[in-house]
Amino acid sequence: MKSISLIALFTLHLSFTACKTDDTPNDIICTLEYVYGLNVTLIDATNSNKITEDITVVATDGNYEEILTLGVDSFFGAGERAGTYTITITSANYQTYVSNPIELDANECHVIPKVIEITLQPI
Repeated sequence: MKSISLIALFTLHLSFTACKTDDTPNDIICTLEYVYGLNVTLIDATNSNKITEDITVVATDGNYEEILTLGVDSFFGAGERAGTYTITITSANYQTYVSNPIELDANECHVIPKVIEITLQPI
């Protein structure tokens, strides 16, 4: 009876190891999580409060343009999209802001997020 159990266990082991391919040197398992590349917090220069109202945050990468979405107290966008972005912020209450280029990289699975804090000058 013991030999039958060992044979069954060995057969089960072979069936699992036979499924492994040698095509991929590293077994990378990606999550199903959707990752945003940009997380932008806006700060008022006079009082250090976070700004979330009456303001537009746009990320541009070449011909691609996206209005960032407001979260709880920051803006997010560039979901699963690597690239070189310029952030433009416009508001009737603050001076227009244009960032230097921001490089977003990606690994085998997801874009690598960047957290950015921008201080804005009131008009």
